[in-house]
Amino acid sequence: MSALVSPASGFALAVLGYYAFGGLVSRFFPDGNFGSIFSRAIITSIVVVSFFFSGSGKGQRYLFLYPFIIFVLLYSLRLVENVVILGIEIKPGNGIVFGFFLVSGVLSALLLSRTFREMSDEHFSVAMSLLCVIFLIGLFLNRQQLTIIGGSRLSLEKINPIAMGHTAFGFIIYYLLSFKRSRRLTIEAMIFVPILLSVAVWARSRGAYLAGGGSLVLYALLLEGRRRLVTLLGAAVVIAALLALFGTEYVDVVSQRLSAIDAETDSSTQTRSLLFAGAWQQFADDWAFGRFAVEMRSNFYPHNIYLESLMALGVLGSIPFAVHLLLAIRATVGVIRSRRFPLVAVFAAVLFIREAIASAGSGSLWGNSAFWVASVMVITFWYGSKWERRSFMPRPKGALEFLSPQ
Repeated sequence: MSALVSPASGFALAVLGYYAFGGLVSRFFPDGNFGSIFSRAIITSIVVVSFFFSGSGKGQRYLFLYPFIIFVLLYSLRLVENVVILGIEIKPGNGIVFGFFLVSGVLSALLLSRTFREMSDEHFSVAMSLLCVIFLIGLFLNRQQLTIIGGSRLSLEKINPIAMGHTAFGFIIYYLLSFKRSRRLTIEAMIFVPILLSVAVWARSRGAYLAGGGSLVLYALLLEGRRRLVTLLGAAVVIAALLALFGTEYVDVVSQRLSAIDAETDSSTQTRSLLFAGAWQQFADDWAFGRFAVEMRSNFYPHNIYLESLMALGVLGSIPFAVHLLLAIRATVGVIRSRRFPLVAVFAAVLFIREAIASAGSGSLWGNSAFWVASVMVITFWYGSKWERRSFMPRPKGALEFLSPQ
């Protein structure tokens, strides 16, 4: 029971739990938002409980998180000003916007950052494995509706193709990083990764392809010396094995979907182009401090959090966000190249890369909880361990490093 409410379990739930439960919510609570809100409430409650049961970090002041906190305050003030003073109704609802941002994102990130020293790889692995099973069971229970709702793309009422692709890739990243940790995880990876890959491919989300694949490539390139070479060779072996298993059909699906990025013919690309243009114009009109938290012609977020920050807060208000990003990038490089961090820290680093790439073409500042939690956690693991002069035990090698020397 303690593993289910541990800080590591809270982290797993915060970054992947919501959509892992999405299939069950779609099956048993298809109408309204009750099931979705209830699942988020349960996830946040577990994060809060894990914080109070943790005995460390509660009195610490982590200066490296101040840029994040300053940005949160500025962006929250912008949301309040837009909603209360200007009377803007932000889709999908002002209450949901504030709840997702302040509770699922900010609160979860800050509470988990205080407990990073007690995050156990064992508890993290148990939580991730359970979430993966729940995710796949949810899809199985909805197997008849998966393509009925989404057409040629896998989609459910509570999980759109983008979210489904990103969630599947999140679990793929986890299993590739933890492949040789134990016999259980090795067997799980051999069973689940092909299924998860099928889900990711048939969701037909370009963002999931680019962000998931890009994060794994960057992970391999960030390794140093011989580790980089043998990891890339290991990745080639994995890819060859998958091609032998699935043939070229999956390659054709991915290639066709990526080749459809054309503003002239693809409706998704057209919509994003219009949103980008509108958001950029709003930034140009108020470049110093920004003005609106949404793209006003559509009353929607522009699907690029970096442009969204400039649009909402201008250059000056986006400085804390830029500093937070630089700290996260530096921490990511450090965690991946070091051998002394646990699996949970390395997963946070790779997940941050994935979220940073994906956020350039999808998602919002207020709704991207995984981005905030992953970025805060990788910063805390890197700078927190240096701050407190704490060394972690060497981590086990994953599938992408299975040839790497000790």
